[in-house]
Amino acid sequence: MKSSIKEKTKLYIQNLKDRNFFFYFCRIFASLFFLILFFTPFGMQALSLENRLSQSRLIFPFLLPIYFTSGRALFFLSFLIYLLPLNSIYLITSIFLKKKDRLILYFINFSLLTLYLVIAFTNMIIFANCPRWFLQLPVFIYCIVAMALISHIIMAFYTIDLVRTSNPEYLSYIESEKNSAKTKQTHIKTKLTLTVMTTLSLILILFMILVLHSYQRMFTIAISDTGYSQAQQTANVYDSADGTYEKIKTFLTSQKEANLYANIPFERIDIIVPQTRILNASNLYIENFAKPNFQSEDKAENKMSPLPAFNTLAYTTSIDKYGKAINIPADEKIISEAQAQEILKKYVSGAFRNAPVYNKNSHTAKFYYPVTYTRQKGHLLQGFAVVTYQQELLMQSLFRTKVFVITLVLFFIYFSILVSLVIADFITNPLLYLKTNIKNTSDTLYQILHRSSDQSIPQLSFNDSIKTKDEIKNLSLEVKNMVTLIKGLIPFISTSTLKAAENDKSKASSAKDLCFLFTDIRGFTSLCEGHKPKEIVDILNHYLEIETNIILKNGGDVDKFVGDEMMAFFSGAKKEYNACKASMEIRAAMRNEQQKALMNGNEFISIGIGINTGKVVFGSVGSEHRKDFTSIGDVVNTAARLESANKAYGSKSLITQAVYDKIKDKFICREMDYITVKGKKEVCCIYEILQEKESAGEKLYEIKELFEKGLYFYRKQKWDKAEDFFTQCATVYNDMPSVIFLDRIKHFKETPPAKNWNGVFNLRVK
Repeated sequence: MKSSIKEKTKLYIQNLKDRNFFFYFCRIFASLFFLILFFTPFGMQALSLENRLSQSRLIFPFLLPIYFTSGRALFFLSFLIYLLPLNSIYLITSIFLKKKDRLILYFINFSLLTLYLVIAFTNMIIFANCPRWFLQLPVFIYCIVAMALISHIIMAFYTIDLVRTSNPEYLSYIESEKNSAKTKQTHIKTKLTLTVMTTLSLILILFMILVLHSYQRMFTIAISDTGYSQAQQTANVYDSADGTYEKIKTFLTSQKEANLYANIPFERIDIIVPQTRILNASNLYIENFAKPNFQSEDKAENKMSPLPAFNTLAYTTSIDKYGKAINIPADEKIISEAQAQEILKKYVSGAFRNAPVYNKNSHTAKFYYPVTYTRQKGHLLQGFAVVTYQQELLMQSLFRTKVFVITLVLFFIYFSILVSLVIADFITNPLLYLKTNIKNTSDTLYQILHRSSDQSIPQLSFNDSIKTKDEIKNLSLEVKNMVTLIKGLIPFISTSTLKAAENDKSKASSAKDLCFLFTDIRGFTSLCEGHKPKEIVDILNHYLEIETNIILKNGGDVDKFVGDEMMAFFSGAKKEYNACKASMEIRAAMRNEQQKALMNGNEFISIGIGINTGKVVFGSVGSEHRKDFTSIGDVVNTAARLESANKAYGSKSLITQAVYDKIKDKFICREMDYITVKGKKEVCCIYEILQEKESAGEKLYEIKELFEKGLYFYRKQKWDKAEDFFTQCATVYNDMPSVIFLDRIKHFKETPPAKNWNGVFNLRVK
């Protein structure tokens, strides 16, 4: 029972995986999110600036056509919001469709999210008429719009990444960066992105500051001229009416009626005078206020008598039907002496024309102008005309402009960031791809030179994947041509020479402990008879390719080829073992080639191998125009002589005592002879490698035993006993070295050696 439940659970989970449950969940979530956006308000209408306590109605997306009626473009745009619920329905139904439309759905969702944000910010630009609009906007609206904006940013960056990852070259570059050594460096793409992004952002911010500063300056001058002119006109009417109530009342009434149609209506116009009418006071003429002593901040120098208290609201436009002033705070009905002096200073200097006087407590902006009577002595100060505006109403146009410009600049900064990423990709990606292609080629070349993998010269190539038509493409083609040239040259240069050139040691030399292996193809000359030169080269290359691959596989390095001979060397702690193992594999490969030749009725070849180990001089040999990096010394010469000595002994692979001491526990070897090679008097004991002990049979042990017993009696000059063992070995196992020694015994029986003969054979072959 339990097992059946587990199987059903596993089957259910597998079905969910097969049906892409994660993507289905994302579609359901996106569907709900778009429905929330459609039915949740994303703004509100403009606030009433005349009444600070008023509230504004929220704007719901599904009611947009009611609000956006000011223009055809906005009216059409408002209907596009109905695509949000339609998309939600499509997202739900797409779960049951078999059609793979993930990419299409992604771009539809991204487009609709962009549409929602455009409409949301358009709503803000249209209806945000004062700072209070943002303060009264509910917090949940900020949260919804912020979620939409964050989603849009994520999708925008994901879109750029999607375009990047659709390019196989970009994926290859990323993989190459992961595998490369991590060093502290700033990538060229990061530099370019930050440079373009910073430049565009600074230009946009500077543009915003200049535009807003210039517009604010012009706007302030414009509204100041309007308010100043209104206050001046009121003062002039008072002067011309000589304070007559009816004339002034008529003027204020006409101003109040005209205010109903004004673009920027004032709140009220007031005339504030002292409690007692000023008839004649020599110290209250405006002309006297222009004297230097009045402008001085030092009270001792100010010889003018104190100004009267302007504490009477003589006239105002804010009155009820009974002619009584209403809705005027008490502190705005009077002007203190200090305020009056400040107003007169600004009037005389002309400074009050540049900007109104703001009151933070009442949120108003006021324009003052002295009210005077024109007399022979000048203009006698009677009070002040005050034009009051609501600060939010007065600055509404400036605030809307700020909202529009800042929103537009922020949009372009966001757009510039995305553009910076695209531009950086467009400019730097070809360079990065070229870098990756060069690195891949360099890694392949390094692995070939150091044999750290199975890479071979035919795999060395350069991927010219640059699609642009510029200097980067030309550089890629030049690199490809260079790699092609290197690929053609490498087979003709020994690996040791390449390594020396790579490490800049082409002129250096050193003593190294190396193991050398020489091979020579027997019967190659007769094999090539009757063949064309090209066929001869192909046959030779075939056999040398087999030998080279085996040597490289066992950690060796081919130093040079001389006709059908090859010189190779091994280094490291296991160099002797690797060399002997390679020799066994070469012999096995040549036996296979012999069998193929016999089956085809062709002549076959055999091979001789000589191995020696020791210290040699390792360095460059040649001239400045052509040189090779090779090994020189008796060790090399002896190995070459041993390869030739196989002809004299009928053996396959001969090694020296030094090699034997290193590999005797791993290989079956038989002692072959004491020899002196041509050009040397030193006696050398040589051995023949028969097989690795792990894979050797009893036959090889018997050959070794019979031959070495025969060799023992041979050196004792007991020719008969030696002949018995060599004969048995030659007869039973067809052993050629035994046949060679039987011939020597026959010779020594007829011509005995000298009395001091020690069994050393003087090898004359080179």
